[in-house]
Amino acid sequence: MNPSAKRLPRWWRLLVPGSGSVARTSDRVQAGLVVVAILVALAAIPFAVSAGSTAYTAQKQQSVRELAEDRPAIATLLADGPPATAAGRSGQLGSPMPTAASWLGPDGVRHVGQVNADRGAHRGDRVRIWVDGSGALVGPPLSPAVVLVNATAAAAGVFAATCLALALAHGITMFVMNRHRARMWQREWYAELAKKTHS
Repeated sequence: MNPSAKRLPRWWRLLVPGSGSVARTSDRVQAGLVVVAILVALAAIPFAVSAGSTAYTAQKQQSVRELAEDRPAIATLLADGPPATAAGRSGQLGSPMPTAASWLGPDGVRHVGQVNADRGAHRGDRVRIWVDGSGALVGPPLSPAVVLVNATAAAAGVFAATCLALALAHGITMFVMNRHRARMWQREWYAELAKKTHS
């Protein structure tokens, strides 16, 4: 027989002791709490999927709107970018920094502002940017891939938060029950000692 098939009845007996079991009431309560936690975690899956679907719908609309309204442009740096410095042990260049630049809007009007330039960039270098219909600088639009990743992260976050809350509640409950069992064992031990002393 498959070893995993043998484990299932053993796990079930541990979670739900039979009538002939020596398990105490607290053991049965603990097993019941485990079953309830599993059922709640399973019930949270549709809510997590719904949260991910809601996030996907909202960000998908935002992505479509931004892709329709915003457009790429090329900015020319008016000053040197930040100096090239290695960051950390990886030896990679640091993050881009705001640098003065100019660009043409969709209507042909020249705009001046701060754009993110890579470290080591020089005056006159060209940087790809995104602008709105008036030529104002905006962030890059949400891509379909980013929308999908964000929706998946939202669903996973809801499910993970639920499981974390269940684990925390279970841990606190087990701590309280273990303290209670320890006190009961101590009382039983003292009672047994008292019987031996009086006998």
